[in-house]
Amino acid sequence: MSRKCKIGVFAFLAAVVLVIILSGGYLLTLGGVFHPTVNLKGGNITLELNEAYEEPGFKARSMFHDVSDQVTVSGDVDPTKTGVYTIVYEIKGTTKTRKVTVQDTTPPQITLLGNSEMHVFERETFNDPGVEIIDASCDDGQSLLQIEGNVDMLTCGEYELIYKAVDASGNTSSVSRKIIVEADPALVKLHYAYDVYDNTAFEWWFNKSENHQRMEGAIAQEILDKYAAYYLGPDDKVIYLTFDEGGNDITYIHEIADVLNAHNIKATFFLTRNYVIDNEEFMRSLVDQGHLIGNHTRHHYDMPTLANEAQIDQFVLEVLDCEKAIQQVTGTKPVKVFRFPKGATSERAMKIVSDLGYRSYFWSHAYYDYGPDISKEEAYNTLVEHLHNGAIYLLHPSNKGNYLAMEDFITEAQRQGYRFALVSEIE
Repeated sequence: MSRKCKIGVFAFLAAVVLVIILSGGYLLTLGGVFHPTVNLKGGNITLELNEAYEEPGFKARSMFHDVSDQVTVSGDVDPTKTGVYTIVYEIKGTTKTRKVTVQDTTPPQITLLGNSEMHVFERETFNDPGVEIIDASCDDGQSLLQIEGNVDMLTCGEYELIYKAVDASGNTSSVSRKIIVEADPALVKLHYAYDVYDNTAFEWWFNKSENHQRMEGAIAQEILDKYAAYYLGPDDKVIYLTFDEGGNDITYIHEIADVLNAHNIKATFFLTRNYVIDNEEFMRSLVDQGHLIGNHTRHHYDMPTLANEAQIDQFVLEVLDCEKAIQQVTGTKPVKVFRFPKGATSERAMKIVSDLGYRSYFWSHAYYDYGPDISKEEAYNTLVEHLHNGAIYLLHPSNKGNYLAMEDFITEAQRQGYRFALVSEIE
């Protein structure tokens, strides 16, 4: 063997020996021959605020034996407070540490209370419904609130309030609300010049439909057209359900609304002021479901008795106080649809209502449902027998028969090809 080959062989053997020595040392170290070793599972950890800390575990060895049960672990993690925490693992002079970072990267949850768009009246006090704030780092969410913008209640116009929540970690969230300040409708005054209009009072009447034909109403169509008054819709297979409610002790209006909602049927509810303000949550629910709240006056008076120069202001307030209540409760600008209490009207009364921007709605079918309860069968039969194109039905939710028959009536009317709509859709 040449000298060069010998040198190569010795170098290779030396390398092998070195590897063996190093590997052995490494194994001895892992086995804890020289001193105990501690190996952490998972390394350093990052938690979100309020996320529970779970120890990932560790292994300790000494003289090739598992001595994990001899390790002393110290240090605490408070997941309810942000910061960097140190967990110390110690055994016979050997120490390992784990860093646990608790951070807050979640912005506060901010939710508007009340409507995102509010209609309010000038010169009144604006009562901000506010917001609800929930944040993981703060028990008192309201303390994080910052409000930008203001509302000038002396000046009509549109305003925006921006509600911001900024937590201790700088996380930010915001929502906004539009405030529309409008002229107070109850302050409207009409210049009285109505004596030229006939104030002969009458209660609306109609000829009941026979063989599903459209029938004439109480007064000539040209008079109705002149004052934007209706008792029928167009000659199409459409029905306009309307319900009159003034605050009866017993009413099935909630149950009727549930039936309508279940079938996705929209209806018009002509309501008096007292019923509107006493049932705020229900009013907002009706609007949310797409129903229409109509004006049925404040006190349910016979309006022709107020259609004179001495009482014109009271006439106007009967209408506009109810309008104001609807707007205040629902937070939306009312659609100006009106029904005379008991259908009692006159040409003069219709003219005044028209001058207030309203369209008046009578009916082409009604029956004696304003008295004692009738049976489901009787209610159903009269509703179905008098179906006709463009029918405006006047119903009273105080009668249980209407509620009990409503679902079957809707099903039957749809089977016959009718659809349902709001009176405001009549053109």
